[in-house]
Amino acid sequence: MNKKWFFILAFALFLAQCKNQSAGGKVPPPVDRAAADESKVILTITDVSLTNRDLKNFIKLQYSDVFKQKNNDKLLSRLFDVFCEQQVICFKANQDNIQVGDDEINEYLKEIQSRRQDLDIDREMIRNVLKVQKYLLARAYKDIEVSDNETAKFYEANLREFQKSEEIQLFQILVKDRENLLAIRSELLNQPSRFEEIARSKSLSPEAANGGAMGFFEKGMLPQEMEEVVFSLKVNEISPIVESPYGFHLFKITQKKKSRMLLLAAVKDEIRSKLLSAKLSAAYEEFSKELRDEVPVRIDQKNLYFTYIKSDSGVN
Repeated sequence: MNKKWFFILAFALFLAQCKNQSAGGKVPPPVDRAAADESKVILTITDVSLTNRDLKNFIKLQYSDVFKQKNNDKLLSRLFDVFCEQQVICFKANQDNIQVGDDEINEYLKEIQSRRQDLDIDREMIRNVLKVQKYLLARAYKDIEVSDNETAKFYEANLREFQKSEEIQLFQILVKDRENLLAIRSELLNQPSRFEEIARSKSLSPEAANGGAMGFFEKGMLPQEMEEVVFSLKVNEISPIVESPYGFHLFKITQKKKSRMLLLAAVKDEIRSKLLSAKLSAAYEEFSKELRDEVPVRIDQKNLYFTYIKSDSGVN
């Protein structure tokens, strides 16, 4: 199994926990993070104590965008839940003498810093993350796979999901002045092949540098006043002028794809990934529950550098 599945699962678990949070209700006022004592113990696993500093390093490493956010106690609470679960797994990995070499840390660090060069990452935190990954792969995920038969059954049971509507490949020119666009349209009616050239030089739309290419669209993806026009066009036909809050538009479609059923071969990898992710998530939940029942843990929520908000799902 590829190591990327651990990170997919961790993020999927995080999202699953977050989505159960209600949007309303009273939320306790956040504490002053700047004044928080980073050395306060927030989690104890037998004789191992972890502090706010450890939690911050964990978030910084695995969820760096969240680390920059302020006063988001609900989100931080869900990350603390994930942190607790992964620290228990790390404790078990240490008991089983799971080893992570410096070369593995360097490889992981190189991958992270290729995307985020500004991160100053603690090597021991990386070592622990990789221990968790190895332990899960060896204990929780070792027999998990998705067969071709499972993939085919999912496809047959969900055919409507793979029914594609009619699609058009759309190009546009956008300007602020209607009279200017009338002159452009007159020119294009005589030379429609110059559409992309003129889009590059005169269009104000974000995709002007690409010749006005907007990509493929199905019905329902565009404002109604645009959709009615563009879906009535023939291939390479220049549209009438369409007005919008952004200005005045000309459209051209270069390709039409009829409504069709995607073949199993085209979506096989997508289905396999979906089924594998579901299996990994279920295995993680079951494995984490077993460890919670096995490993003595004390959580000190009052010492957290934010106000802990309990999950509506009861996971904490």
